[in-house]
Amino acid sequence: MKRSAVLAIGLLLLGLGFSQLSPFKARLQATIQSGGPEFAQVMLGQDKAQALCTQYRDKLPPELIPAFLEEQKALIKYPQNGKLMGDWKNGEKVFTDPRRGNCYACHQGVADEVAHGTMGPSLLNYGARGQSEAVVRYTYEKIYNAWAFVPCSLMYRGGVHGLFTPEETADLVAFLLDPESPINRR
Repeated sequence: MKRSAVLAIGLLLLGLGFSQLSPFKARLQATIQSGGPEFAQVMLGQDKAQALCTQYRDKLPPELIPAFLEEQKALIKYPQNGKLMGDWKNGEKVFTDPRRGNCYACHQGVADEVAHGTMGPSLLNYGARGQSEAVVRYTYEKIYNAWAFVPCSLMYRGGVHGLFTPEETADLVAFLLDPESPINRR
């Protein structure tokens, strides 16, 4: 057999080998799919903003930032009743649910919870900021879509991706700001 034919067959076999799912990729894909079609679509798809973050490795050029922030701000939806603070007890459920808020993965929340991440800031006593309209609105919008404030933030866009509704976002706000919430009790 000619050397070029052997090389062509070798490259073909190598290409076939690389095109097959590795055991890791197969497990990852199965895990993503187990969350259901909507979860898989969120995890496997890239919208325009995510594609930009990927393209620029989370460091957008300064000239792209104003339009990026404006587009992300436009994605924020608000509760139908207009209230940006809901029920803190329901907010606690969303905060701790690993399939929805999963906030403990990155933040410290309730003081006696020992299993929490440290990637995000501690949220202990978050309510000390007060409940002014500006604080409530900022907290709501940051939870719903963190990218409206910090392009390509590690904090995911839970509201944008449908992991929680506008009403549940308001419940999360209450969990963070209500003085009766365990986050704010000492």
